[in-house]
Amino acid sequence: MTRNPDPIVQIVASDDFQDKIAGPMIDEFVRRLSRPGPDGRTYRRFIEDWLYFERPMLDRFVGERFSAQFEGPAFAIGGNDYPLGGFILRHVEWARIDPVDASELRIRLRRAVDQVVAEWIGARPMKFLPANPEKPFPDRAAADAEAAQKIRDFLGPTGSAEGER
Repeated sequence: MTRNPDPIVQIVASDDFQDKIAGPMIDEFVRRLSRPGPDGRTYRRFIEDWLYFERPMLDRFVGERFSAQFEGPAFAIGGNDYPLGGFILRHVEWARIDPVDASELRIRLRRAVDQVVAEWIGARPMKFLPANPEKPFPDRAAADAEAAQKIRDFLGPTGSAEGER
């Protein structure tokens, strides 16, 4: 299914816009990747696999047993983007998949994500807002502590974080 993109999305995705924001984006990436502690480690781990492959990653889907990564830059035909190939990761091994198989798997994974999220939302009241950059928390440490406490409460007596044992 082909969708007509929102005009703002078209502007942000344009080559001209991307070229103009490259410098500030690189500066911000370096700042975040250089952070000490858990934030910096999380940023670095999230993009670690960028270093393994020659082509840039378009998408990544991470499961419990397998991960699938799709390579770009995308090959665009008829308003659709197709990956140039991909990899399926299992533990510490990976298998390369060709562009046709990668396209098919990517479509199926996207549909599965949509289905699972729609089922999960169910009757939960959700309020979707415009996707603008999130403002910083007034107190990040307090917000992180509150989130960690919710996870502990959900897990019950077995819920202790790494390093708390």
